[in-house]
Amino acid sequence: MRPRRLTHLVAGSVIVGACASLLFTLSWRPPRINPDAPVAVGEVLAAEALKALQPGARLTVITRDTAAFKHPETDLLFRSFSRAIRKGGGTVAAVQALQVDPLRPVDVPPGDFYEWIRKSPPGSVIVSLMGPPLLTPDQVAQLGNVKTDIIAFCPGALSQRVDLRLLFEAHLLRMAVVSRPDVPPSSRPPRGPAGWFDRLYVRLTAANVGSWYDGSSLRP
Repeated sequence: MRPRRLTHLVAGSVIVGACASLLFTLSWRPPRINPDAPVAVGEVLAAEALKALQPGARLTVITRDTAAFKHPETDLLFRSFSRAIRKGGGTVAAVQALQVDPLRPVDVPPGDFYEWIRKSPPGSVIVSLMGPPLLTPDQVAQLGNVKTDIIAFCPGALSQRVDLRLLFEAHLLRMAVVSRPDVPPSSRPPRGPAGWFDRLYVRLTAANVGSWYDGSSLRP
């Protein structure tokens, strides 16, 4: 009787554990995403793109393909950007959606970025939601005088891994939105998208990129 009783006890424990695991799985929900930050980034990128885009020129957007690997922040950002472009009277001529390994840093293959810049007519704009054009020295030399404005979203530690000053000097960046490396704690959450943008990000241009690397005037 004892072995049978022990078997029943073990089986009962397994069933209880399986039920508990199933209940946890069914009740678990992914953490809520604060939409204000990606919405604000999209609006800032769109405003700069509309300023740079020449009449009749092309606006190209580079983004990650979120069909295979979901990325809600990217979807929010892209929708916000597209909505702001339409509201400003512009049109997105092409969307380059790239499949990205979620375990690797997000960037655009240099060869692809090079071709999109090379084929863009003068006065066109490329907006990359996947970082700046990290081209080889030979590719930069072959492009010569770049007549396409490039705007890039550079989240995370990318501005510490890549010297964006060199890209501005080579006219491979018109503006970059970068993450602040040290966001101070606050007892009050920011108000609205603009508040979240100022707390988490900063705009870099050729005029202020030196301060970002050499000083603290742009840091919180």
